Amino acid sequence: MLLKKFSIFIFITLILFTINMNFSYSLNPIPTNSTINLPVNPYIKELEIIDNHMYILIKSIVRVDLNKKHKKNEVINQIKFIETSINDLTLKTSHLTKKDADAILAMQSILNYYKISIIQLKSYLKDNDSDNLINSITSFSIGYNLSGSLRSVISKVK
Repeated sequence: MLLKKFSIFIFITLILFTINMNFSYSLNPIPTNSTINLPVNPYIKELEIIDNHMYILIKSIVRVDLNKKHKKNEVINQIKFIETSINDLTLKTSHLTKKDADAILAMQSILNYYKISIIQLKSYLKDNDSDNLINSITSFSIGYNLSGSLRSVISKVK
């Protein structure tokens, strides 16, 4: 019983953490073409899209009743879209030159955390085990924070 209460407490804490993370991220926006006259790095742009879709996916899984088949199918379709986006970005970064090794490693580390998060989400959908959902949210949070921290490294890629 104590373990169940503790896991619920951790789950709620992680949800609040992801909500606050989005708010704090919006306070420090990333410069775009409209704010400065530099071209936006296509890798960062794609990473932002994946970040946003992952955030929406995590939020929808927490809020939606997955016992309804059509809701579960929507979540599965979102997961497939994100997996495809991650694989495309991984393929694009693998074609970078050796001088961009730092950017390649930064991108791979972020995308790997997102992959782990998706694997845990799939396990949650299959088993309905709240620990998998908590692990997924944790992996997403780490990847999301890395994404914000490592953008300066990734932005050096031309």
